[in-house]
Amino acid sequence: MLFSFENLHRQYLACRRNKRNTANALRFEVRQEEHLLALREALASHTYAPGRSVCFLCKRPKLREIFAADFRDRVVHHVLVDYLERIWEPIFIHDSYACRTGKGVHAGVKRLQTFIRQASANGTRPAWYLQLDIHNYFMSIDKPVLFGLLAAKMDDPDALWMAQVLVFHDCTQDYVMKGVKGDVGLYGKLPPHKSLFGCAPEKGLPIGNLNSQFFANVYLNGLDQFVKHELKCRWYLRYCDDFVLLSTDRAQLVEWRDRIEGHLREALRLELNPTRERLRPVSDGVDFLGYIVRRDYLLVRRRVVGHLRERLRQFEQALLLDGPGYRRYRFDAAALDELQAVLASYLGHFKLADSYRLRQGLWRDFPFLGEYFGMDLASGTLRRRDKTPPGLRGVARQYRHFRRCFLGDVLFFQVGKFIEFYQPGDVLVAADLGLQPMARNRRGARYGFPLAHSGGHLLSLLAKGRSVTLIGESGRFGDGVKERVPRYRFESRASMPLNQ
Repeated sequence: MLFSFENLHRQYLACRRNKRNTANALRFEVRQEEHLLALREALASHTYAPGRSVCFLCKRPKLREIFAADFRDRVVHHVLVDYLERIWEPIFIHDSYACRTGKGVHAGVKRLQTFIRQASANGTRPAWYLQLDIHNYFMSIDKPVLFGLLAAKMDDPDALWMAQVLVFHDCTQDYVMKGVKGDVGLYGKLPPHKSLFGCAPEKGLPIGNLNSQFFANVYLNGLDQFVKHELKCRWYLRYCDDFVLLSTDRAQLVEWRDRIEGHLREALRLELNPTRERLRPVSDGVDFLGYIVRRDYLLVRRRVVGHLRERLRQFEQALLLDGPGYRRYRFDAAALDELQAVLASYLGHFKLADSYRLRQGLWRDFPFLGEYFGMDLASGTLRRRDKTPPGLRGVARQYRHFRRCFLGDVLFFQVGKFIEFYQPGDVLVAADLGLQPMARNRRGARYGFPLAHSGGHLLSLLAKGRSVTLIGESGRFGDGVKERVPRYRFESRASMPLNQ
């Protein structure tokens, strides 16, 4: 049954998959059974109404207004989309992408590259592409038209009621505004026609919700069917509102453009965006979904690379400090988690393209990355240097691990209120600091000094051209053994390359 507890729980698990650590998801999870039973009752009795949304602006890749639904409402979105997918997936054409299993960015780009090869007969004949875009798509969707498209395929009265509630819900009537960090004034920079607050009555869907993405595919399915069955275009694909047609006849593409414009206006009340229209030879490459797509290879768009470089400069400023005679690298777990997520996202995007030299250039231009990550340049795989492997329970084993991670550095390895050294090679450090061998130590420490003396010893080593990494105590593993993680790395300028 659509509103059974089992189905709601299944959709709840799917919903929380990528949202589990958000505040709303955690609040829901604490009393999940009670919340799901209450939601089931509201849906079954048709008394459910969407709650308050959070409105904020997203700056990348361009300034956009986002309405994020409450977690409870996201569960309902999953329920409806799961039901609709079984109806619409057999209807959708093969080459409509976005918000479909196996139909993401990479699949769309690879398919376009295949089309370019086919249309140009592997570069042996001229071919052209026509790239079109819907003007202000999400804000232009007509809700009565959309609901009519959905209702025509639905025979479950509960599902029909739920679709009507979600389609016609006006989230601008109940929302909380979330300020953009560091620049609340961005709200004034968003053009009125790009906001739901500027939409005509019964127009526009909120960006940021699963059901909106699926509704957007349903709405343009009519365009897909028109292009494939009326225009009989062999090489056509669409990702959300960005679509491409290819042909060996340039004049045919011009004719198709005019017919598409008329169909969109009459059937869907949409307009083409004239500023995003391109009609060019495929040999020029197609700017599509963050790539320049050519017959034999892919390149990452310069704008995408520029955005990453801007983010990396921000992280560099937050994590690095240039002091007198040294450079300090800060190992902040939260900042490094965020940096890793950003890098992994972009490197995943780069992986599809010919990007070895791009990855190499990023590591060269941002050498601070090498302080925190190891990277396989061939695959783009990242490895964190500040993470303690879970099997390293012994103090001496942890010391040896970080010794390998920070080769050439002096390790200030914290054990309680002391800094201790564990390897025979540390005799040279002990000589520099004037340390005497320790009495027999059950942990195997050879030298040490009180933690309170760290500052003076640090400055002494930096003055001698030695770089130092401070390994501090963090928490405890399950068996009570303390975990240690890097806190700071101090690089002596005497040991740094001249170009730094």
